[in-house]
Amino acid sequence: MSYIRLEKDADGIVELIFDQQGKSVNVMGDEYAEAMPKALDELEAMDDLRGVYVRSGKPGQFFAGGDITAMMEMDLDPPQEERERMFNELLVAKEPLARLERLGVPVAVGINGPALGGGYEIALACHHRIALDSTKVKIGLPEAMLGLMPGAGGVVRLVRMLGMQEALTLISQGKQLVAPKALEKGLVHELVDSEEEMAAKAKAWILANPEAKQPWEEPGYTIPGGSPGDDATQGLTYFGPVNVMNQTRGNMTAPQVIIAAVIDTARVDYDTAHKVEARYFQRLLLDQVSRNMMTTFFVQMNQLDAGASRPGDVDKTDVKKLGILGAGVMGAGIAFAAAKVGIEVVLKDLSQENAERGKTYATTACEKSRRIDEAQAKDILSRIHPTADVNDLAGCDLVIEAVFENRDVKAKVTRETEAVLGESAIFASNTSALPITGLAEASERPQNFIGMHFFSPAERMPLVEIITGEQTSEEALAWAFDLSQKLGKKPIVVRDAPGFFTTRVIGQTITQGQRMLAEGVNPALIENGAAFNGSPMGPLETLDSISLETAYHATQQRKADAEAAGETWEPTPESEVIRIMVEEAQRVGQAKGAGFYDYDENGKKVKTWAGLRDLFAPKGYVDIPYQDVKDRLLFPQVLEAIRIMEEGVLTSVADGNIGSIMGIGFPPHTGGVYQCVNAYGVQAFADRASVLAEKYGEAFEPPKLLLDMAAEGRTFT
Repeated sequence: MSYIRLEKDADGIVELIFDQQGKSVNVMGDEYAEAMPKALDELEAMDDLRGVYVRSGKPGQFFAGGDITAMMEMDLDPPQEERERMFNELLVAKEPLARLERLGVPVAVGINGPALGGGYEIALACHHRIALDSTKVKIGLPEAMLGLMPGAGGVVRLVRMLGMQEALTLISQGKQLVAPKALEKGLVHELVDSEEEMAAKAKAWILANPEAKQPWEEPGYTIPGGSPGDDATQGLTYFGPVNVMNQTRGNMTAPQVIIAAVIDTARVDYDTAHKVEARYFQRLLLDQVSRNMMTTFFVQMNQLDAGASRPGDVDKTDVKKLGILGAGVMGAGIAFAAAKVGIEVVLKDLSQENAERGKTYATTACEKSRRIDEAQAKDILSRIHPTADVNDLAGCDLVIEAVFENRDVKAKVTRETEAVLGESAIFASNTSALPITGLAEASERPQNFIGMHFFSPAERMPLVEIITGEQTSEEALAWAFDLSQKLGKKPIVVRDAPGFFTTRVIGQTITQGQRMLAEGVNPALIENGAAFNGSPMGPLETLDSISLETAYHATQQRKADAEAAGETWEPTPESEVIRIMVEEAQRVGQAKGAGFYDYDENGKKVKTWAGLRDLFAPKGYVDIPYQDVKDRLLFPQVLEAIRIMEEGVLTSVADGNIGSIMGIGFPPHTGGVYQCVNAYGVQAFADRASVLAEKYGEAFEPPKLLLDMAAEGRTFT
């Protein structure tokens, strides 16, 4: 059976039906490239053709977009003749949609499912767009999320349909709009309740509009909002590229290319605009940053979503009743996330008042969300049952402990809770660093004990770090993994070790930030180094948000533990920075309005605290190369991640890349901690690490795994 079927009715309307065999969704790959021109040949040869109705033959699925896997097989640095051949092939690939819109008959499209990327570019080539009125129908051009841009006419057509500013917003942010919002924004013309109604309305529109054209083909057409040379658009054309560069620090290629493509395709005639778009699309296909993002956010994310780290021989599980111990910000956030996806939640704290306060957090979250109406909020809140009675946890499939980060406290609630749970119930500890095997010693059923490290705020942060203890069963891992996915999170799986993966990795950049401050490096240089690396927050601000007081107490505990064991405690430069800030300066972090930064009454950062120079650089700030500052913040994270893999704590490259970006804000343009090394070059990365080690210490020593990979020519896959 062909990828495309043509079915003609008695009125002379042909249904062009996409139905790629052997695929759950239609993809714009080689089969499409072969089938679409042939279908256009047939349509153009029909004498009595009155119109075309484009639709999908797959229920609930319209068109998924381009074949990313094929794009990733391209050489990043081909010779010039190969570049020209590629460019010509891109023009050839765009031509069928140009032929579709200039058939000389009205073309309508019925969107019965997601129309994203190439799928929506097909719809844009049609004169009239009808979509099912369903939240499952998402429409947009999300290529920017993979470091790409639309390449099948999406930029050219959307700019001419909506104007430069609106098109730029939708394309650069990769927005995916549900059908009602797409109608409001003008991406579709009407909504219907069924595929039958969609077909009927499409054909009625075709018969009623025999002279249909694209808006830009009408006499007197002008681009909505103005062309690049108009006074009204000067803010966008002159300052837009500068703003993009400032926002991305020059790290993200796609936003820079997209704004150039939007403006430049609007400067020229329609046919030339398609050539301009093809050039810019090719620019991104051959870009290392784009390749990094495609690798991690498409290939590896698909592996993660498909459950690559989940035990394959355990049946799918489904938590219907969830217990949460601790109604603070973390526990309340998890409760809200669970209730929102239909799970009954028992939210327990020491007092009913505390538990009720946790539910109030969920009430506020509902009020702040634009996507939750009053009826939905009532439904969500009805699923959260605050209590101070441990017996109310009976019948829970899984319980998440989110109490104070203290072994004794966690042990106490573990024993109390397990006493009322069923034998098969899973007990999960939300901890960022405490070893799970040790915490499981308080459990009567250590095989059912697992770590689930949520990130704050739990209702918004997309990652869950699942930690397996020495006795954790595959069944417990499956329950934790499936619950994470049900909550809409991305679960990564880590073996037990102090600090696990994310805490160990982020700890390296925080440590280097303190060390540089102790050496007398300007704090502005440190924080800007992180920003220009692509990190969302510098190490000093990060520690402020965590709390210097918390770090101070943790250090004091380690000191006490060492002395109790008869060992000599040696303070480090970073521990001294924290001690001085807490003991001498009495600045404990963002929560108290005073840390490395000054904060206003709302906790908003105002400026770097002026007293840092007197404390850490009384003779003036020292001067070290800016590239060294940047590398001292980035390299230790990557090297620690490699050590973690060397130790077997983490075994999945995909989990490491995704976990580092989504959990701790590792620069996304790198593709994550392991893809970062691939892009840099394994040997070159090891060489640079060795140089840094000579200047700044053993934290930069390349691990044996890295050296072996460099010698063998291997990369992280």
